[in-house]
Amino acid sequence: MRKLVVSMNVTLNGYMAGPHGELDWHTPYWDNELSRAVTQQLGNADTLLLGRVTYSAIAPYWQAQQANQFGAREDADYADMINRYEKVVFSKTLKSVSWRNSRLAIRSISKEIMKLKQSGGKDLLVYGSGKLVAALIKLGLVDEYRIWVYPVALNKGRPLFKGLREKLSMQPANINVFDSGVVLMCYQTKMSS
Repeated sequence: MRKLVVSMNVTLNGYMAGPHGELDWHTPYWDNELSRAVTQQLGNADTLLLGRVTYSAIAPYWQAQQANQFGAREDADYADMINRYEKVVFSKTLKSVSWRNSRLAIRSISKEIMKLKQSGGKDLLVYGSGKLVAALIKLGLVDEYRIWVYPVALNKGRPLFKGLREKLSMQPANINVFDSGVVLMCYQTKMSS
């Protein structure tokens, strides 16, 4: 069965975005080392799961990057992969999606995820998409969290684990510390005892 992986950038105090969705706090830490790690992570997947807001934000950028012949080689490799992969968009308001190899989810979240997990392929990867992640957590569908912790704290923001109804138990799987100060913490979910 395929694994569903949530990959999320967070601040030291657990915010995945500022109060109005701001993400500018993580760009000063982006470097070639992080770029390679994110590209490697994407290489272990072949399907992206996105919410409407994240889809609308990244689709135009990555579509344009594929046509950019003057960008960095690592960006070109990443653009090639992300444009080639299947993308399943969860939205109640979008009527269509135009990014190559993307489609709207046609079933409930749980049924769509179970069908994807049972199909052949590599990891299912969720980038951003806070509302989708909250629904996946609530439904117990996440197999692994890859939490990229940035050395910055915000006074307000949108927490990653907002509204948990019960304890969420995880097993540490791996930790990587990058020269920029970013720490990637990987956790696998486990059943509560």
